[in-house]
Amino acid sequence: MSQWQGPDEPGSGWASPGWGEGPGGTAPQAPGAPGSGAPAGGGWAGAGRRDAPGGPAAPVAQPGIVPLRPLGLGEIWDGAFRAFRQNPRVMVGLSALVVVVTSVVTLVASVVATQDLVRATTGLETGTGDAAQVLDALQTSVPLVVVSSLLQVVAVQVLNGMLILSVSRAVLGRTISLGELWRVSRRRLGGLLLLAVLVTLASAAGVVAVLPGVGVLALADGAAATAAGAVLLLAGVLGWVAIALWLWVKWSMATPVLLLEGLSVRRSLGRSWRLTRGSFWRTLGILLLTAVVVGVLVTAVAAPFTLVGTFLAAALSTATTEWTGLVVSQGVGTLGSIVGSVVGYPFLASVTALVYVDLRVRREGLDVELHRAASGG
Repeated sequence: MSQWQGPDEPGSGWASPGWGEGPGGTAPQAPGAPGSGAPAGGGWAGAGRRDAPGGPAAPVAQPGIVPLRPLGLGEIWDGAFRAFRQNPRVMVGLSALVVVVTSVVTLVASVVATQDLVRATTGLETGTGDAAQVLDALQTSVPLVVVSSLLQVVAVQVLNGMLILSVSRAVLGRTISLGELWRVSRRRLGGLLLLAVLVTLASAAGVVAVLPGVGVLALADGAAATAAGAVLLLAGVLGWVAIALWLWVKWSMATPVLLLEGLSVRRSLGRSWRLTRGSFWRTLGILLLTAVVVGVLVTAVAAPFTLVGTFLAAALSTATTEWTGLVVSQGVGTLGSIVGSVVGYPFLASVTALVYVDLRVRREGLDVELHRAASGG
């Protein structure tokens, strides 16, 4: 595997499994090397830069799913669909494997938590239990659901990272098998897991900003205190949302950097921060709109399953027990969520990878290097 020197990371090796090697195992020469055609010491920052006066124009070509030039939103989405169609075995198969496993774990945790709460509340209503049992059930079920949900979020982020490798090959018109994808990504799996955990915990930590308002509301004994608590709660929620969106965008390119440039977790976060500098609002718009579209898609696909689950729950509740109907309802709803996620997650991962490519094309002239790699230069 070739080691490419990055413009922002002097002396660091860029292990580029996505597009580092051309056909026959030959890799593009490092910028500045003899015969590379790039100025010495400038890395990719000077070669083919769009903002460099008199800089050479990068050749426009489309060996793969997108043209090798700055991309618009339509081209990014079209490329994401093309990546999905070009290698469905990896994009759908890997997604199905991860989504099914994590969804089953979450379903089991949800069923166990719901069972404990239903028993405790039923005992309280019938007089066979007390409030202490309800509190014990909450103390057991809430952490169980939270931990299982966090594990699902981390697993989905790892899945997106692995799918990004497939998309990076598709940019050059190539495909990757599941076996090859695993061989390439397993070397970075530890860093990918650590990155996913850090990003997830950083986003979840913002909930602490909401606690002051919740505390004031809980202790309020008058209209003024209640109003103050409500204001603090609203301010905390808005502040958390703003910080979460900001960190989401600034760190959104860390996963592609980690996998395609071979940097450490810390340097990947810093590199992502620099890549999005000056492109925050554009990156936010593309990623947020894509996330909304994926969310609507998953909801639309899951809605019929949820409806069927509700009818089955009503039928089984009268024929057997209310608990059986509840389990069936959650199971059918989870199945619908799995079907929608298997389609939605690959699309979101593809868009993230293509936004990364677009940012580097605009800032560093990556299209020149990609064109050379696609040509086997």
